[in-house]
Amino acid sequence: MNFKNEKLLVIAPHADDEDLGCGGLISKVKKEGGKVHVLIFNVGAVMKEDSDKATKQWKKETSEAMKFLKVDSFETIFDSASDNRYLDAKPLHSLIQIIERESKVSLEKIKPTIVAMPTNHSHHQDHVRVFEACIAALRPSRPPSPKMVISYEAPEHSKWSVSGVFEPNFYINIEKYLKKKTDAFYKYKSQVKVGVRDENSIRSQATYRGRDVGLKFCEAYFAHRILT
Repeated sequence: MNFKNEKLLVIAPHADDEDLGCGGLISKVKKEGGKVHVLIFNVGAVMKEDSDKATKQWKKETSEAMKFLKVDSFETIFDSASDNRYLDAKPLHSLIQIIERESKVSLEKIKPTIVAMPTNHSHHQDHVRVFEACIAALRPSRPPSPKMVISYEAPEHSKWSVSGVFEPNFYINIEKYLKKKTDAFYKYKSQVKVGVRDENSIRSQATYRGRDVGLKFCEAYFAHRILT
């Protein structure tokens, strides 16, 4: 599949989810001449002792990662520690409106041909909430209707979930893009966690998903809609 004339919108609960979930796809789309836009809901560190300082650092890292991935545009919605605390408690309709029309990278403004969103196969309430908003915003009866809608996995979450285990049905070969994906993640220095979110874990997950389909390295997705 060639992405030369495609417009990809990636919707992420937190900064770094876009790379962990589909950094390879982002790199592939850009390499082949397509456009990439990223909507990030949260860039706020609430578990740190100095949450305001940590949030400022995370925002800086996000800008560096977006620049490194050469995305065409991105927006962060809730970018303070206090905003980040209760994403799952925010009214669902407000999140839907952000995706549909209010964000500068909304469906109405970008008119993407492909949307990559989080899966609900997660123990993290923010991922589940953003998934719910995406499903509503991307309902087939509401134009513009992207021809491809896919959920990316969050490997750290997908084996422990109220919705069962993530079962992909769509794969992207990222053999040429794994290093780019890994290097992009390391722009998020504050988010690296040895054995959980690091070079080895990213490579291991790509190897695991590649083995599913007889390739060296892959990213795995669940396809909700593919129109040809």
